[in-house]
Amino acid sequence: MKPPSRARPYQQIDVFIDSFFFCPSCTTWRTTRPLRPTSRRALSTSRQSASTVSSHTAVNATKNVPARYKQLYEALGDVRKKASAQVNLSRLQLALQGLESETPITRVAVLGLNVQETARRLVRLLLADPLEDEGPWEKQMVDQRADSSQGLIVRYGQPPNPSLPQPRASIPVLQVPSSVLERTNMEILVSTIPALGDGELLQGAHTVTPDAFLSPSVGTPTAATGRQVSISQPVHSTMLVTKGLDELMSAAELLASTNFIALEDRKSVQVVVNLEDTMTKAPRQVLIVDASKAEEGLAAIRRSVTEARTYEHKWVDSGMPSLSSWLTSASAARSEGAIPAPVKTLISSLLTNATRNMQAQAALEARSSAARTLSFSTRTNLEASIEEFSRNAHQELQSGLASAWSSRNWRKLAWYKLFWRVDDVGLIIADLVTNAWLPRTERAVYELSGRLSQAGISPMDVPQVDRVSSPMAGAEVITEPTQVLRAHADVATDPPVEPVVVNRTGRAEIEMVPISQPVPFSSTISNTRAAYMNRAITSLTSTAQQIVLKTLSLTGLSAGLSGLTYVSVAGSVYEAGTIVALGTAFALWRMQGDWLKATRSLEQGLHEEGKSVIRRIVGRMRDLVEHGSKVVEDKVEVQSRREAEDAVLRAREELDRLK
Repeated sequence: MKPPSRARPYQQIDVFIDSFFFCPSCTTWRTTRPLRPTSRRALSTSRQSASTVSSHTAVNATKNVPARYKQLYEALGDVRKKASAQVNLSRLQLALQGLESETPITRVAVLGLNVQETARRLVRLLLADPLEDEGPWEKQMVDQRADSSQGLIVRYGQPPNPSLPQPRASIPVLQVPSSVLERTNMEILVSTIPALGDGELLQGAHTVTPDAFLSPSVGTPTAATGRQVSISQPVHSTMLVTKGLDELMSAAELLASTNFIALEDRKSVQVVVNLEDTMTKAPRQVLIVDASKAEEGLAAIRRSVTEARTYEHKWVDSGMPSLSSWLTSASAARSEGAIPAPVKTLISSLLTNATRNMQAQAALEARSSAARTLSFSTRTNLEASIEEFSRNAHQELQSGLASAWSSRNWRKLAWYKLFWRVDDVGLIIADLVTNAWLPRTERAVYELSGRLSQAGISPMDVPQVDRVSSPMAGAEVITEPTQVLRAHADVATDPPVEPVVVNRTGRAEIEMVPISQPVPFSSTISNTRAAYMNRAITSLTSTAQQIVLKTLSLTGLSAGLSGLTYVSVAGSVYEAGTIVALGTAFALWRMQGDWLKATRSLEQGLHEEGKSVIRRIVGRMRDLVEHGSKVVEDKVEVQSRREAEDAVLRAREELDRLK
């Protein structure tokens, strides 16, 4: 027989060293090591483990929604996107979770009024197994030292090992091995709901929302800083537990003050009152139980099986069977039909609330828009005032300019007086335009602007600016860089501009065009007067100087020509005087004609500019009054509201299809 080789142990040691002692940054180790043959079983095991690496909590994991629920699931997703402001998102998320499984978990809330003592006792009686001894969870359920400010979630499961570290949760979770929870596929939230105070009772009805019952806020464990956060816990149904007639009356006041928009929400809330030693019949809306009698019966059967009859009598007399029946009917495990009843009721209530909320929002916006509109009498008065303003303004324009052209100051600028009054043209024109061009109309604009402001209309005008543009430096136009200080100075002094793409030279260029910013009506006439006066003074002064210079030039030229004629033709004084007279007469005639043309242009320009300003102010005022008399809704808001309504309507159709 061949002796065993001693190199095998050393090879195993080498493999062990190579496997654990290597440089992580070296990438050649994996490529240089030869692949060792592995068995098929090991290979299949490795493949199987690799296929289950991804967790169900991955971000990109898809929801396994049943095929018959998929369209409704997508419709509710659209509701969450487009109508998130009109629905309770936590309850909507619970509805979506109910559609992700064929057997969804039903969440039921057992709420005590201000305290949890009675609620915990009833939950313990509902979940306890009479044929088993008292479990640790029962003692924990009725522990008086439990913090009543926090909620408790009861789920089916085995109690965790106390020797192992317990997972931290925002809300305490109690695992209960109860057949009721397993059979009904249910989890129970035990918490409290505050009763109404005296101040809230005086405010009247509808001061509480249904979310206080169907999405109660549960306090988280107190942090080291003493801060406690409330978390909304949506449920399908709620059991409101009271103790005694006093708490029952408080619960009735609380329900009466709740604005149940959807009928499904009111049906999902059941009132239970714990009355000990009473035989009163319960109305249909209230369940009456006797927790003490039920606890006596449970203790009796746990002492001995022979006391089963005593347990049965006490259990039936305590009213607990009706409570168990309600709990079973609230479960989705017993539902028959295309969609579980609790999930269907939850979705229906959500869609009803969304529809009512959208209707209320639309009505509120309509009332707000109607309040901002003008009344018929106000509109009539404003339109009459605008008509009177227009008529008075045109009359003042004609009479004011007519008196200005016949005034003494204007006669100072006669054509033959330009020789010694050429420097007074600017002062005289400024005085005439300031005192004769719409002074009373400007004051009337102030008055009418005040009346518009009183009616809720902003008296603003959009001026017609001259689109004097300066080409913006582009890639082909720049010859040298602009200095930073000069750029800042231009930005600080130039009017606001906006870039505009133009094509004038065969290529696209960007030009900076002044922005038309709205200005108050009160400054429209003064701004127009100042701008036109500057242009008129500059133009007429330059024209007067040119006319005087031309006249003197022609007169001097004719005098020189006459002197030349006198020298060339001896003794021809008559001919020389004739040339001087004709030249001077022609110069004065031309001077008169040019000046009359310039003054007539000024008169027509002022008249046309005045009519243009009046028409623009009157037209803008009429537009503002007309716009203020209409209800103008924002297109974005209208579109978003229409999309939300369509999403809710589609979800309602998909829900009706599954009936």
